[in-house]
Amino acid sequence: MHQLGLMIDMNKCIGCKTCVVACRNHHGIVDHENCMPGEIPFYIRVESLTEGTYPLVSEHCWVVPCQHCKNAQCVKACASEAIVKDPQTGIVRIDADKCAGSKACIEACPYNVIQFDAVRNKAHKCDLCHDRVVAGEIPVCAEVCMTDAISFGEVEMLRQTALDQGREIDRKKSAMSIVYLKPTPKNTLAGV
Repeated sequence: MHQLGLMIDMNKCIGCKTCVVACRNHHGIVDHENCMPGEIPFYIRVESLTEGTYPLVSEHCWVVPCQHCKNAQCVKACASEAIVKDPQTGIVRIDADKCAGSKACIEACPYNVIQFDAVRNKAHKCDLCHDRVVAGEIPVCAEVCMTDAISFGEVEMLRQTALDQGREIDRKKSAMSIVYLKPTPKNTLAGV
């Protein structure tokens, strides 16, 4: 099985959230009339870490989509077998027709990336833009990234590309099918 995934370059991610907006629009997950701040569903979010003290301060940003786990806890938790890991792509997907709305997958996910549509009583989440991928396109988050911080492809090839470029992979963050590249010191705000 090939595992498709994303590679996030923390040197390039500036936390602009263009990927978040594009993802919401592509998947139609924004209810503009009823969503309140803090309640807007997401398939991808931006996190950041600030280190150091003034004037030697650095901030690193990265995006967190579904990790398309090798041994996905959401798949195990789903009694209705609505969640499957595609054997061809490694993408973890939810079949809305089978979803019984138990929310067990949400409780089981360690990355807090599964959303729940209360109106439809269905769980939903990032599927790496499966509709686009099967059409030969890349996920919308990778397409719109203004700084090319998000790359898409077969995970082992992404890892090899990073190593060939002399980049260090953040092994802790990259435990699943998303590859995170550690920032290099020259890209800190302090420039150290």
